[in-house]
Amino acid sequence: MKALEFINHLPQQGRYSFAITEAEAALGNSKIATINALKRLKPNIVSPARGFYLITPPEYQMLGCLPADMFIDQLMHYYQLPYYIGYLSAAQYYGAAHQKPQRFQVVTLKNRRPIRCGRTHIEFIANKQLRQCQTKSFNTATGSLIVASQETLAIDLVTAPQHAAGIDNVATILIELAESIQPSLLIEMAKKSNTTFWIQRLGYLFDILEQELLASALWDTIKDKKLHWLKLIPQIDYQAIDRNAKWKIIVNTDVEPDL
Repeated sequence: MKALEFINHLPQQGRYSFAITEAEAALGNSKIATINALKRLKPNIVSPARGFYLITPPEYQMLGCLPADMFIDQLMHYYQLPYYIGYLSAAQYYGAAHQKPQRFQVVTLKNRRPIRCGRTHIEFIANKQLRQCQTKSFNTATGSLIVASQETLAIDLVTAPQHAAGIDNVATILIELAESIQPSLLIEMAKKSNTTFWIQRLGYLFDILEQELLASALWDTIKDKKLHWLKLIPQIDYQAIDRNAKWKIIVNTDVEPDL
């Protein structure tokens, strides 16, 4: 089989990615010969990661890559790493992102270098507790994607607001998500958690955003616990402008959602 024949055959099966080992077997060549044959097929193929290739139809060649959602599931299987789509990228799937993020955000077990493939940028964010997080599956043109559930997304947003364009944008997303967050699932996750920091931050935000049902659900899980004071935004050291005694939150910035 010729290299061009090989890459023309895969899209007929709904596939737009392959590993170098699969190409070697199909072409019957050595690894070096296979790599050289594939190089001659640019821009019909690109390689966002070593040993992993994408077939780029004409409509995506100006992009210099496929959109991330068309290959990220296959790439993470290639890496043999669990993952879910998180933060601003996940918010898009729930209609809660007011603008398309500049980077496609993928949560996995450990940090990895970001990927730049043409105009497609992928950011990897580590979460060692990933396997305990609730997710949902979304169908795509090339298969499916694992996306943070609304509850997991809310927790991640208050844990690391720097990945979501800041606390104001976090509050905006939480307003959009509130109706679809299930209090029972949030309670379940809170009871299983061995920390309270995210419960305190999320509960405080739900309170000031007047999401009483969700705030009350979280409060019931920690009202009998001894809470420690913590900053609303962990990454900044601004002097406290307020202290919320209920949630033991040191309010170190104003929260102004885009309503």
